[in-house]
Amino acid sequence: MIDLNEFATRYIALWNEPDAGARRRAIAELFAPEAAHYTPAQEVHGHAELEERVTTAYEKWVKPGAFAFRAVPNANGHHNAVRFNWEMYSVATDETDSVGFDFIVLDERGLIETDHQFVD
Repeated sequence: MIDLNEFATRYIALWNEPDAGARRRAIAELFAPEAAHYTPAQEVHGHAELEERVTTAYEKWVKPGAFAFRAVPNANGHHNAVRFNWEMYSVATDETDSVGFDFIVLDERGLIETDHQFVD
């Protein structure tokens, strides 16, 4: 089994990545080609849609410089499923602005097959 906190840290780093090419590579390293990502408001499938989803979130929250994301070191899992919390925090104050939770199912290669994201 992989180190789940390290996995969560790599996953969250994707959402903070400023370089489009590096984001694309991270998506390919983390997600299966046919992966699905679900939020309460949207559903995306495959690398191209994932790239658009991550880029939109980056442009809205991280690029302006006010916020960034970090993993909470509480990842756990079993039977190819992983769950962990994350925070969106103020870069200026380090205070948490919002928190979320991801429930991820990995395929037999250890790539994300489905990702259910919840924001509290």
